[in-house]
Amino acid sequence: MRSLKFAGLVVLVSAAMAGFVLHYAEYPYPIWRGLILRYLVFHQDLIALALVAAIAIAACLPPLQRPALALVRVIGERPWTTAAATFVALSIGMLYVAHGHALAADEYLTLMQSRIFAAGRLSGEYPPDLLPWLMPGHYRYRWIMASDAGHITATYWPGFAAVIAPFSALGIPWACNPALAALALVLISRLSVRLLGNAEAGGWASLFALASPGFAGLAISYFSMTAHLVANLLFVWLMLERRMVAAGLVGSLALLLHQPVPHILFALPWIVWLRFQPQPRRNIGRLALGYLPGLVVGLAWAAFLHHLHGFIIASPWPSDGALLHRIGNFIWYWQLRSSWIFSAPSDYALYARIAEQVRLWAWTAPGLVLLAGLGWWLSRRNAYLTLLAASFIATVAGYFLVSFDQGYGWGARYVHSAWGALPILAAAAMMQLPQLRGWAASAAMLSLVLATSLRAWQVDHFMSEHLARRPPHEPGARQLVFVAHDRDYYYDWDLVQNDPFLRSRTILFLSHGADANRDMVERKFPGARKVHESVRGEVWQLP
Repeated sequence: MRSLKFAGLVVLVSAAMAGFVLHYAEYPYPIWRGLILRYLVFHQDLIALALVAAIAIAACLPPLQRPALALVRVIGERPWTTAAATFVALSIGMLYVAHGHALAADEYLTLMQSRIFAAGRLSGEYPPDLLPWLMPGHYRYRWIMASDAGHITATYWPGFAAVIAPFSALGIPWACNPALAALALVLISRLSVRLLGNAEAGGWASLFALASPGFAGLAISYFSMTAHLVANLLFVWLMLERRMVAAGLVGSLALLLHQPVPHILFALPWIVWLRFQPQPRRNIGRLALGYLPGLVVGLAWAAFLHHLHGFIIASPWPSDGALLHRIGNFIWYWQLRSSWIFSAPSDYALYARIAEQVRLWAWTAPGLVLLAGLGWWLSRRNAYLTLLAASFIATVAGYFLVSFDQGYGWGARYVHSAWGALPILAAAAMMQLPQLRGWAASAAMLSLVLATSLRAWQVDHFMSEHLARRPPHEPGARQLVFVAHDRDYYYDWDLVQNDPFLRSRTILFLSHGADANRDMVERKFPGARKVHESVRGEVWQLP
């Protein structure tokens, strides 16, 4: 009976969220594709919410519960085998579902910087006179730092690019996030066993993670959030082991992955907790010592970017090369960015945050958020589980001060750095609510099969449609591909992705119109021949 009541609650929450989606998307009016979060929530999550409700009801059927509970045991007994199988499945998904493509500019920038690092360089190099053809003007100094000499670097911190760099050097950058997700799965399992004192807890937490399409979705992208998830889980493990310096070292990497906010929000409750533990000064001092390399690398990267690019065109400090002036310019620049990024919640930001929580619900195993809440309440005297819950809440609350929405991301991207708390807390609920185990296992098993299949189809459909906006061309051929800009689509700028040293046989350009394209080709690539022209752009074959 409790399973039926819980299933009814899941259905009720899903229905309420579906109502919000219709309101947020301003149904029945068409959604401009540039409002990508609204577009994805309406076109992807509305049907997913219906599936969540259907799974919640179907999971009440007794015949499903025995094989589902057996699956929990198998996964719990073989965490490394499960992780290896997950890596293989996610790698296939990355190549054939996500097409191995960096969808958003955020993803492409990290991939680009990883290839720069893999080449043993700190910056890439484009011909200066081709910069307007290789990147939109508004990307410069906002997404890509490009000097007048043609040196290019990503504006993000370099940590995640450095993590991908060995994979890029091997020609398999697509394998990085699947490998990190497999490691995250092991950490989720081990932390559950450690915190709950029950070997079965690892199986529950692992199944909840695998049954959540958002866990897999961000693992088949080039976003840094899976790396944040791994770093924060490892940070927790080291804090439990009282290895403060090591925890700080992991934290220093997390600060540098792409920007420091995700780790700051996650780590804050743990640092506050240390203040009230024995030997607070010693432990916080050792933790700070571990964070020191991240601070040094961050300042060194800032100084390098200032030296190479100047950060801003009109600096309030004299550009005489002094280190203090570089640091001052860096701080001033990030103050400007922070005033743009962080603000009191506006109506737009508030609706976006709610939409992201809808996305969190729709991209996790049915009822996972509710189960995590129950797990915390029933285990609230466990300080470590309370800290995990506090890290998750701090992450969600902290992003209410961000002035824009997450945009792309297969799931709730801004919450993913703390997402590991949910399956662990839900496993805590399973240890204390045996009457819900059959339903929860069945719902997770059905989600693993049905919700993952739905999301795989949605991602593949979206990626195929997106890539089809390039003019048709032969992959790997010696050619120039000009991508035309469609004002109604907005994101076709992101289709122009190149090797940071233009070493590829195919080079992609922004189209500036037929006449301008022809003049540039005749000037820079004599002998090239136009072989295709359409509303999508042009293709020129190189000799």
